[in-house]
This record gives sequence, structure tokens and C-alpha cells, in this order.
Amino acid sequence: MDKYLFGKLPAGEEVFAYTIKNESCELEILTRGAIVRRFVTFGTDIVGGFDKLDDYLVDTSHQGGLIGRIANRVADASFKMDGKTYNLPKNDGENCLHGGDGFDRRIFDVKELTDSSITLTYLSRDGEEGFPANLFVEVTYTLVGAALVIDYTAIPDAKTPISLTNHSYFNLDGFGGKITNHIAVIYADSYTEVDGNLIPNGNHPSVFGTPFDFNTPHRIGERIGGDFLGYDHNYILNPKKKERFIGKELSLAATVTNEKLTLSVYTDQPCIQFYIGNFLGCDPDFKGGIKPVQHGAFCLETQTEPNSVNHGIGIYNKGEVYRHTTVYKVEQNK
Repeated sequence: MDKYLFGKLPAGEEVFAYTIKNESCELEILTRGAIVRRFVTFGTDIVGGFDKLDDYLVDTSHQGGLIGRIANRVADASFKMDGKTYNLPKNDGENCLHGGDGFDRRIFDVKELTDSSITLTYLSRDGEEGFPANLFVEVTYTLVGAALVIDYTAIPDAKTPISLTNHSYFNLDGFGGKITNHIAVIYADSYTEVDGNLIPNGNHPSVFGTPFDFNTPHRIGERIGGDFLGYDHNYILNPKKKERFIGKELSLAATVTNEKLTLSVYTDQPCIQFYIGNFLGCDPDFKGGIKPVQHGAFCLETQTEPNSVNHGIGIYNKGEVYRHTTVYKVEQNK
């Protein structure tokens, strides 16, 4: 385990980087945002990130961060609960995206540290970004072979919505090129149709016979182009396989493969957002001065359906425990 001072915020708060490792991989986590800054497996760093804290302060792509209180979009940046309207920041047009100035911009405390795991905590105060209740958040990153296990726990002291995820950007080649030749499989029979503001319109079309069908392997870039910029869609999972990690049985949601590696995503969540960096290219340089490029990375964000809070989904009562586990497992291709 290694620890070093990554930088200081303008107000003087210190941000530390912690590295845990095993024989298969190495993981670096920042105390700001519980950010995954490096995930080196079989000699390749497969996640995006920045060399300096200042770059994270101006980043708008949520590189590697823990997202909350609500992942993805909330329509009109508001929701109703028990007859009261709660207004959230409008940071995505008229909508709220990823909790506003969310958890990926907050300072976490390190609760526990071992050679192969790190646990961080954060207390989100009542009223933060418009959300009700104090919310205690805990996340544990554990390395099991070449798998990264992420365990989330959150407990509110009053009724509030909760939906957490991780927003790492992956490129199995390392960064600098596009991921359009990566081969993807997503175990989903339908996806969430959205309106012009990327808010679900209530329809869940079948993926079969459309560019959204990844039940059989396809190159990520095979069916994009023209008016179809690329994928930024929520898939409703219909998993076919399960695997146990640290005593938990999780469903295989998706795999992405290049010539050397395969990344498999396992989760207990009902949905996954597949995003392929449609808007990368104007952010700070990645680690090592690498320029971001459109379609230069992909995200697989496990979650509940976007805007679920406005349908009464994901609401937790006082003392009710939110739990969520997702695994990003890497294997070398034979």
C-alpha cells in the first residue's frame, strides 16, 4: 500500500492518493470523489484520469468518480416526495445530472485500508444539492485477482432517494486511440427510449434488429455514424450468467474485448448505462499528456433507470440501508 499527497484544493483541503495492489493488478484511489485514477491490469492502465488535481477541478466528464446522490438524469432538476417538491441544480440543460455538484467532487475519509482493499466514507448533509436527509455513504474497493469489486453502502437519517454508481472511462488498449474496434456484449433485451433532453419517455423498445442489440458480439463502432453519434443509453438487463465474488452472487451484465483483454461487468443492479465518450475531446489531457478523443473510452455504469426518482423508485426511509455491488473483472484472452 502506498499513499502520497496528490494536491490541495483552493480552500487548502488535502487530497491523497492511495495505491493497493496484488499479483494481477494495481489500483489508485483519490480521496476526492473516491475517484478511480489508475487501474493497471496485465501491464495496461485501462481507466482514464488526470495527472493533476487542478484537472479534476475543471473536468466535466466525471472521470472515475463515485456518483451520487442520484446517478444519471433527473427531469426538470426536481422530484416530488410526500407532496413536497425538491429542487436540484440544473447542470444538464433543464435537468440535473449525476447529483449536481455531486459525490465525485467531495472529500472522503479513509476508514480502513489493507493491502488489497480500501474503504472510504462521506457524510452528505441534509440539503446538499437540494437533497433531503443526512446520508452516510461508504464505498469499499477490493482487488480479487484481476477483478475490482466495488461495494456501496448508504444509510439516511430521513427519507431520501439514493442511486450510486462509478463513472470510470475504460480503454482496454490504454488511452490515446478510439474504442470503436472493441467488441461488446450487453445482456439486455430492451433499452430506455429518451426524448430530446435525454429523459426517459416511458417506452422500452426491444433491442433486437436495431443498432442497440449487443446480445451477440459487435464492434462498438460498427453501427454508429451519420445522425447516430454513438451510444449513451440505459440498457435494461436480462442476464444469462452469474458468478460469486466475496460471497455475493452477481449477474454478468456486459463484456468488452480487445485483442489482449476482456473486461466483464457483474452487478446486482437492474440497468447499465453504456456511454462511448461521444463528447470527449475538450476535457483536460489524460495522464501522460494524452489528448482526449471522441469515442476514446467507454463507460458501463450500473444503476437504476434514469429519472426513476420521479416514479417513486429508489426512495429509502430513515435507517433503511442501500446496498450495491459491481465488479469489473479483467482477463487475458487466450
